[in-house]
Amino acid sequence: MTRKQPARLPHTSRRTFLKKSSLILMGLAGGGIPGTGWTVRGDTLHIRNYLDVMSLDPVSSVSAAEGIISSAINQNLLQFKSNGSWETQFDAAGFFEQSDATHYNFRLKPGQMFSNGYGEMTADDVKFSFERIVDPAMNALNRPDMGSLSHVEVHDRYSGTFVLHTPYAAFIPVAVAGPTGGIFSRKAVTAAGGRFTTNPPCGSGPYTLKSWQAQRKTVLERNPLWPGSKAPFSEIHVYAMPDPKAAEMAFEAGELDCARISVETVGPFKKDMPANSSIRVLPSARNYWLGMNQEHPALADIRVRRAIQYAVDVEAVVEAAWFGLAQVATGPIPEGMTGYRPNALIPPAGNPDKARQLLAEAGVTLPLRLRLDVNNDSLELTAVQVMQWSLRKVGIELEIQAQDSSTFLTIGREDMGDQWRDVQLFMQSFTGLADPYYSLTWFISDQVGLWNWERFSNEEFDRLNDLALETINETERGRMYRRMQDLMEESGCYRFVTNSVMPQIFRNTIKPAFRADGYAMLRHIRPSDTRT
Repeated sequence: MTRKQPARLPHTSRRTFLKKSSLILMGLAGGGIPGTGWTVRGDTLHIRNYLDVMSLDPVSSVSAAEGIISSAINQNLLQFKSNGSWETQFDAAGFFEQSDATHYNFRLKPGQMFSNGYGEMTADDVKFSFERIVDPAMNALNRPDMGSLSHVEVHDRYSGTFVLHTPYAAFIPVAVAGPTGGIFSRKAVTAAGGRFTTNPPCGSGPYTLKSWQAQRKTVLERNPLWPGSKAPFSEIHVYAMPDPKAAEMAFEAGELDCARISVETVGPFKKDMPANSSIRVLPSARNYWLGMNQEHPALADIRVRRAIQYAVDVEAVVEAAWFGLAQVATGPIPEGMTGYRPNALIPPAGNPDKARQLLAEAGVTLPLRLRLDVNNDSLELTAVQVMQWSLRKVGIELEIQAQDSSTFLTIGREDMGDQWRDVQLFMQSFTGLADPYYSLTWFISDQVGLWNWERFSNEEFDRLNDLALETINETERGRMYRRMQDLMEESGCYRFVTNSVMPQIFRNTIKPAFRADGYAMLRHIRPSDTRT
């Protein structure tokens, strides 16, 4: 009897394996990213976004992931430069000038066209776009971005004046050049019912929205009405990939041209870099902290909250989760920005003995069992596991509850139900912008139940928030913002962790463009001279 030889399995290279695996992880097996290779394919750019978009309407947008898309398909009057600074340059405006402390004059460039047949951009569209954010009836999540804006006066078809109630030091970097300052057609938004989410009724940027697939990808296409230099790519495919590991695998397989990667893989990638690729570890304005809901019965005693502050070894958290690439934060405001604190009130390594003393003074029966909510992200999960280890040493047992990003972003919001009442501890992060106002204004009393999940409310903090906006002297502003961070820490509601870093990996076939805080600027990415 002759024994049958087993069929020989076809050889599968590492690259082919990674390619197939990454397509599965991206939900694109059977027809997603066309072609193969290690270059920009055809005339299309493929790039990772760290979250899916939930809303492209400035009234209701919730993350920087949406700003990455919006800044490519919309225009602001001014935009940030792509040179790694927070400097601004003209976008839809051809003229912009502050005439006094509460008035800013602008004039649009003629010929800025909206897509979908909505005609030329006018000063009335600017008026509409800004005033809808401050309209109380809209209940805009991003209302604080507009500061003390009162209204916009229209002078003629292209020019107008912003009128503020009081001086607002962050008006240009936050309200005008920031993501909430996108300009929309009054006719288009009105025809759409006054609001929209992932289906903007028009655009005016170098790209327009072609399609959006939930939890998969957003496709942008070149805008034929764009009056500036022709957009360099016919399409940009932006993949919603919350898991950095999936993004890294996709990049290594040659299926992405640019991707934000996890800090833990920077070292391994540098030692074994994919062909024709580079890495930049960029500064980040994203503030990470451990938050505590002071209205939950288990955390109502400030001694318990302060015990948690002292128990958490932030140095160990940052070393474990950020692999030594990031620095320990002293507050939401990063180093180099007005209001930065050289030191926090509680030492980074904490003080376990002090934590035990506070728990004893509060009469807490140990072990104290608490729940910590966290976004289902590998970096944040590592961070909270180190916190869990720190807290266990003083008699606090944490139950870690990881949630997908869309669910996590709702847990402290009153408009999404009563789940906020059950929130105890949470690992949170907010992105910053070019001004310290943007780092702190989300913690005022008016933000309780919106973005202020700690339910921190302090009259002095609120007063300083308003006063710092009206203050032009940077030294005095800095003093106010340092005091505001002291008040946050003294409340026991916050244990500041890091302002982070943002590693980006990209093909040398593109000239990448990043904002000062590390986020990709899609409209400024170009093919490189080495492209094949």
